[in-house]
Amino acid sequence: MTATNEGGGLLLAGDLGATKTDLALYRADSWPGPPLRQQTFRNRDFAEFDGLLAAFLAERTRPAAICLGVAGPILDNAVHMTNLSWSIAGAALQARFGCSQALLINDLVATAAGIPWLAPADVRSLNPDGQPAAGAAMAVLAPGSGLGEAFLVPHGDLFLPFPSEGGHASFAPRTAEQIELLSFMTSLHGHVSVEQVCSGLAIPELFAFAAANRPVPAWLATELVQAVDRTPAIVQAAIGAVHRGKPCDPAVQALHLFLDILADEAANLALKTLALGGVFIGGGLAARVLPLIEASRFMAVFARGVHRQMLARIPVQVILNPQTALLGAAALGIRALGSDSAATSST
Repeated sequence: MTATNEGGGLLLAGDLGATKTDLALYRADSWPGPPLRQQTFRNRDFAEFDGLLAAFLAERTRPAAICLGVAGPILDNAVHMTNLSWSIAGAALQARFGCSQALLINDLVATAAGIPWLAPADVRSLNPDGQPAAGAAMAVLAPGSGLGEAFLVPHGDLFLPFPSEGGHASFAPRTAEQIELLSFMTSLHGHVSVEQVCSGLAIPELFAFAAANRPVPAWLATELVQAVDRTPAIVQAAIGAVHRGKPCDPAVQALHLFLDILADEAANLALKTLALGGVFIGGGLAARVLPLIEASRFMAVFARGVHRQMLARIPVQVILNPQTALLGAAALGIRALGSDSAATSST
């Protein structure tokens, strides 16, 4: 079949994480309508991204533009992914797939760009007293395989997203137990970043720390030996203990540590960006552990220090829509495609 561009108004948007990739095709003239086509891929099935993208397009369609949210720092429109061996360059994608532009953005920039497009049902509030300040910045952090961070600043009628590598900043313990945790983690890693104690990858080590002084139920020990990924088993054990009366002290404590550190880091990010418009918690892990989040405990950790009253007024919301980063990539891609069209028509 001959490849087509469908009138030059077709955008391919993507959300590339450590384990999976979501791709979607949008028509610029029907945005923000639903995608023409969307598909999710397991990254482990492909040696490199070009092969995955070729499988999605299947020689049927060539988009006018590509915008990809990618888990990793973007330098000169290229990236080597943080937790995956893929290297991607925008110029190479343009050359291979015949599009006018290929824009790479950090995955948390994509998530941030998607926030203005969320519906009320797409979020769950943790702060009933939160009141967004008009025209103020917003921030997003997302514990998943790692810990991503970004923020939005107002610019006219728009909010412009900016990246951050704050997840790799040093972990600062807040309690005596967290000081012990830092010592435990330092013995394993040397430098301990926030990501290493506040992400899906961190959960097994938080559990190991908690289990040093708490018995592990035999049924969970068996599950963990057999599990390829221990994080889901530990999360489910904690949920079972809290909501179904199936005791598992180390799992509960590991998740309490995770959520307390998440609340503290959310406050740190709010202070550093003055995110009085709201703090949004994204990533697949946050939605999965929602049954364990005690809003009052979370906000008690979040609203602290010299500016506790200011922090207490900031809306804090968990993102429930798993397509937020894809929405953001599409929004930025549509904007770039429109700018490119305007530039072309004026020459």
